[in-house]
Amino acid sequence: MKRREFFEKAGLGSAALALPAMAKSDTKGASGQEHDHGHGDNDDVKGPLSTATVSFGQWDLDTPLDRFPNNSPRDRNNHHPIPSEATIKAGGSINFVISGFHHLLIYGNNTKPSDIDITLLAPTTVQPGPPLINDPMNRVYRGLDPSVFPLLPGGAQPPQPMQDRVEAVRLTKRGRYLVICGVLPHFFDATTGEFIMFSHINVL
Repeated sequence: MKRREFFEKAGLGSAALALPAMAKSDTKGASGQEHDHGHGDNDDVKGPLSTATVSFGQWDLDTPLDRFPNNSPRDRNNHHPIPSEATIKAGGSINFVISGFHHLLIYGNNTKPSDIDITLLAPTTVQPGPPLINDPMNRVYRGLDPSVFPLLPGGAQPPQPMQDRVEAVRLTKRGRYLVICGVLPHFFDATTGEFIMFSHINVL
């Protein structure tokens, strides 16, 4: 039985014949805009500079560390991003592997640590903790509040939130970006006056 005869006998008429063509060609929603979710502009993002990984804080193992079932001793965390310089091409991604109570902030091209206004602060929103830097000038990304993660039983006392996570960002504009930890005492040492937990992303 031919396709046209099948639809006519089913009472669907000629409108049904156009459905496959419509389904194939109509990629736009009610607003008339295409729904490609940015897939089409990733064709050239491949190779060694398409992505990079930065470990944002690490658990020191100079002596044995037992984190089971949920132990995150802050004095055992290395408050430094590794590597301190990461390079990708425009359109590539950076995967921040965050270990510990850290707050990821990224600032735009050529921002220096001394440009950050550390007097602009926000409190943690759920669990009590040190203040978080809230300088919006040239900020292109503000990550998750480390205080919002749920407390799990066991481990260190008082109980601490599960802090380890990954935050991945994509940068499409060339430049040199500043990455800092927004936890104030992690970024700025008030005793020495030095900036500590920061790194850079070079986007080619």
